[in-house]
Amino acid sequence: MARTNPPVSMFLLFALFCGISATAFAQDDVPDLDIKSVSIGDLGASAAGATSPTGTKRPPRVGPNIRANATQQGLLGRSETTVAATSDGQSLLVGFNDAQGFCGAPFGVACTPQTPSGLSGFAFSTDGGLTFTDGGAPDPALFSNVFTRGDPWQDRGGFDNLTFYYANLSVDATTGADLGVSVHRGHFSGSSFAWEDVRVFNAPNAPDDFYDKEAIAAAKDASGSAYVSLTNFIKVCGVPQAGSGQIEVWRTHDGGNTWQGPTIVSLDTTTPNDPLDPNCGSTQILQQSSAPAIGPNGEVYVVWQFGPTFSATGTSTNANIYFARSLNGGSTFSTPISLAAINSMRQDPPVGYNRDRINDHPRIAVATSGAFKGRIYVTFYSAVDPVTAGAITACPSPVTGLCRVQRLTSSNVFVTFSDNLGATWSTPVAVGGLLASGSMGVKRWWPVVNVEPGGTVDVVYYESQETTTTSNPFCTIRVATLSGNVPLRRRGTANSLVNTFWARSLNGGNTFGTPIQMTTATSNWCTAASNIRPNFGDYIGATFGGNRALATWGDGRNGVPDTFYATGLGAGKSQ
Repeated sequence: MARTNPPVSMFLLFALFCGISATAFAQDDVPDLDIKSVSIGDLGASAAGATSPTGTKRPPRVGPNIRANATQQGLLGRSETTVAATSDGQSLLVGFNDAQGFCGAPFGVACTPQTPSGLSGFAFSTDGGLTFTDGGAPDPALFSNVFTRGDPWQDRGGFDNLTFYYANLSVDATTGADLGVSVHRGHFSGSSFAWEDVRVFNAPNAPDDFYDKEAIAAAKDASGSAYVSLTNFIKVCGVPQAGSGQIEVWRTHDGGNTWQGPTIVSLDTTTPNDPLDPNCGSTQILQQSSAPAIGPNGEVYVVWQFGPTFSATGTSTNANIYFARSLNGGSTFSTPISLAAINSMRQDPPVGYNRDRINDHPRIAVATSGAFKGRIYVTFYSAVDPVTAGAITACPSPVTGLCRVQRLTSSNVFVTFSDNLGATWSTPVAVGGLLASGSMGVKRWWPVVNVEPGGTVDVVYYESQETTTTSNPFCTIRVATLSGNVPLRRRGTANSLVNTFWARSLNGGNTFGTPIQMTTATSNWCTAASNIRPNFGDYIGATFGGNRALATWGDGRNGVPDTFYATGLGAGKSQ
């Protein structure tokens, strides 16, 4: 999962319960194992299927909710989802963080690993998402001892336009040594899917520099081009991996056989970077959670969060959504610009989220056909008001340790677009209606934007009602802080009652229709049992195929974070 840094002067390294080196865990790119938080059990069952991925009612409509991962055993938690599909939407590949990867080597937890093992699992479907086969993880024994360790991201492309790419962070399966980013390639064959090879690339100055939060985009024009954007936490002030995040891009133009890079898109902001200066690292602006996209003429676009700012006086409440473009195949990028200023949600996570902060993760898509061909869409979210961290106080009896108050400030999801290669941008439109300043208890976040071939714009996102519930009158969540695994809880009467929604625009993103709920059951994040932090990851996934919206998300309806999938069919589209 995503690493987010304080100033170097406040920087403290973490240590995993299960014996990873403190340096490796300082970057919380992998899920944080919490083996004391839940009992190990066999929980949950798949939702019932149907004869069609979208059912038979009049569109727009949503098909059955299907659990993609197998029944969980050992360590609980399957979230932070991604999905890729064939153009007809019939063959789907889903990825997710997989807590079972902590079992056995290289992390050493005394439980049974899945086969094959990794911290990034996958499942596939060849019937349009009605059923899934859990494939474990890409097998380290077959692919250069590469062990996936989270931040999964998928896309389809290649020379044949049928190559599936699976990008992850990775380590050596035997030693646990950092390998940087891995990209597996695979294909469907009939009713099965198989991985075929892997490529790995790392920061040139590793291990002093450290890669995190990679994302991949592949061209659909049979050019063989693909791009991985990521965050590099560079060595600053003489301290390895202590930067505030540098956005970089790697590229391939031969279908993923070779990768070139990195191209620096936005330099680290730590100032001043002088280890002899006593104030070195006193101010940092976080850069994190990038995502790439490819235009119809090979243009490469990247968006990311720029902010908040860390300083000796604390963490700011503001951030920006940044954008840069390349018109030469990723060799160089334009000077970054801000698309939007936001109220950061870093200190306003859902009360049931078991990490003490959350990322401001934008997403991007480009229309490659239709009336709005070339239009770039960016979706992002913003708290309705500035949010500061709640005070930490002693927990009341019988909970010992320290507590943080719940933050209930609402947040909106927005979409903006550009028709001139990102030079200027439209006024952002609020998806689902605008929640006004002062609103409390409704949080919308982690939107994903896609553009169907006919031009329909799909946005899939989470919405939580942060409210009381009779079934769980008091929510207590153990959270991880940047200072380590201290016994900190977030406590209060509100619960996070979460659903996944889908909104559509038929006019190029100028307006959006009433959102449709995709989930058939609400998840209470306060009661879902997980062995890892963050319990529901850092993002969700969506794509399109066969003029359908294909969505996947972390879902707690069975009492544990599972990866669920559903298909959405819009009005006027063929089934």
